[in-house]
Amino acid sequence: MYSILREFASGNVNPNEQRFKKNSEYERAAKALMDAEEKLLAVLNENEKDLYTEFAAAQMELGSLEEGEKFAQGYILGASMMMEVMSGLDDMIL
Repeated sequence: MYSILREFASGNVNPNEQRFKKNSEYERAAKALMDAEEKLLAVLNENEKDLYTEFAAAQMELGSLEEGEKFAQGYILGASMMMEVMSGLDDMIL
């Protein structure tokens, strides 16, 4: 039997992995971002490129922290919903 908790504990499920379908909205947005970055880097001098690299690294770190917080908040919200559903089973009409 498949256990999402065991798979997660074993490292086989990683919520940080980037999976998306080919030709999806996500893929198109990621490609647009990469294309714009290439164009920007092509017109910057070395000092500006260094500053951009510093900016991009800080932005990525902040994004990673935000993703972790959103994951935790989403997990808590989902667990809270399940607790509410389970605690109210006696009142449900099936």
